[in-house]
Amino acid sequence: MVAERIREVPVGEIIAVKADDVAARTDIPAWCRMKSQDFVREEPLPHGWSFHIRRTY
Repeated sequence: MVAERIREVPVGEIIAVKADDVAARTDIPAWCRMKSQDFVREEPLPHGWSFHIRRTY
């Protein structure tokens, strides 16, 4: 989903991806590295996390 939706965001903008699966804590940063996108931060939520990603291209 992230790979498809990030194309809708202008380069340089940040998106927030919300997830409640603990695997996302490793999967999202790994995806950013593989796709050369900037992993900005992870924020805890009451039910999961919010992962902030900056589109680089």
